[in-house]
Amino acid sequence: MKKKWIAILVIGLIVIIGGWYVSFKESQVSGFPVPRFATAIEKQGEWKIKTRLVSETDGPGLLYRTRIRQAGWEEFDREGATAWYEKEGKVVALTTFDGELYLENSSKEDIRL
Repeated sequence: MKKKWIAILVIGLIVIIGGWYVSFKESQVSGFPVPRFATAIEKQGEWKIKTRLVSETDGPGLLYRTRIRQAGWEEFDREGATAWYEKEGKVVALTTFDGELYLENSSKEDIRL
């Protein structure tokens, strides 16, 4: 009986972790992870993505922030609602509002460090 519950628990964890992992995809903006089931619109090199995983005051939520870090992106600067992430020399600007985010390629020269 105990082995049955352990097996059910392990299978449940695999399903939850697998579902979380596949709920994100790489975007066309330097491969930055975005929610798979979000609505994305491109305008002049910038992507507007509607999702409930971000807010204006907190930025990306905990699950989204974890996925960004897992993909190898490191936040190196933040100003207001915009955060800049870097991975392997690529820089991406992520601006969050309640229920939507804007994603665009950037560079360190664009940021006053």
